[in-house]
Amino acid sequence: MFRSYYIEYQSEWLRVIQQLDVSIIEKIYKTIKNSTEKNHQIFVLGNGGSAASASHWACDFGKGVNVDGVKRIRIFSLTDQIPLMTAYGNDMSYADIFVEQLKNVLNPGDIVIGLSVSGDSENVVRAFQYARDSGATIISLIGEKAGRMKGLSDISLVIPSSDYGVVEDAHMYVNHVISQYMRKENVRNKLLLEK
Repeated sequence: MFRSYYIEYQSEWLRVIQQLDVSIIEKIYKTIKNSTEKNHQIFVLGNGGSAASASHWACDFGKGVNVDGVKRIRIFSLTDQIPLMTAYGNDMSYADIFVEQLKNVLNPGDIVIGLSVSGDSENVVRAFQYARDSGATIISLIGEKAGRMKGLSDISLVIPSSDYGVVEDAHMYVNHVISQYMRKENVRNKLLLEK
């Protein structure tokens, strides 16, 4: 039983990875890379497993890509602000936990990245609507249902699955491909500067 499910999950994972649109992933990479040149901030958000992935994105791009002498990315996970999230959730509503944080920190030109399987998380949708009105660039990584997040996004990577595990695995795959490439790029740039 377990082994047959293992093979089934593996098959779905490999199918999804092979079908991801590399041109969209490249656009996400270029948008993140350009944020450092323009001194823009990046905010990542999601719920449940996607909240944990948002924290992981902030860690990998905030620390993992760093090389001394190379300008750093200003990236933050709104899911890490637990006291603030619970205050907004308790005093206002859970649907406002991200938008209210963005009202404190978002500037025109900043980037908001939303991770979701459904693409329809109300708190992420509200954050996207506010970000759009504020002149931010919006990126979504969502499952095949797409939801309202896709229509609010400047760049949207639709992961062709509704299996939450596979979609969340793909969130991390995209993070690691981009962040590890940027780390290698930063090492090359530092070596060129030292010549």
